[in-house]
Amino acid sequence: MPDQSDALTRLVQEHVGDGRALTIRAFALAAVDPASGTSISKSTAGNLVQGHSVKITPEVLGAIAAGLGVPLAQVQLAAMRQYVGVVVDDPFGTDPGDDDTVVRVAHDPDRAAEDMPTVRAFVERPRSAE
Repeated sequence: MPDQSDALTRLVQEHVGDGRALTIRAFALAAVDPASGTSISKSTAGNLVQGHSVKITPEVLGAIAAGLGVPLAQVQLAAMRQYVGVVVDDPFGTDPGDDDTVVRVAHDPDRAAEDMPTVRAFVERPRSAE
């Protein structure tokens, strides 16, 4: 698994900077959380691009998502990986089956499916008839 300890920085850098769709200024202007109206400064936008730590709040993540034009969940997952060191994914490759079940597990990025037998047992448990 590639190191993603700078996942939020990488996500921002994919969209912002020289040769990218957005300049730092354009990103900062567009980065307004639609729910709260919270915005980020040009300085904060530059810090995000450069990989410097910034104060993360739900409103700041909403602003980043709006500024990048990506889903909020994508920004939240990247921030969780970078700032908390946790990934959220399906380490088991679960088939959604007929009911479109989606499995996501928050876990240490160094842990593989084999390291989580209890979680696997829970995910694969037979469903009781309702």
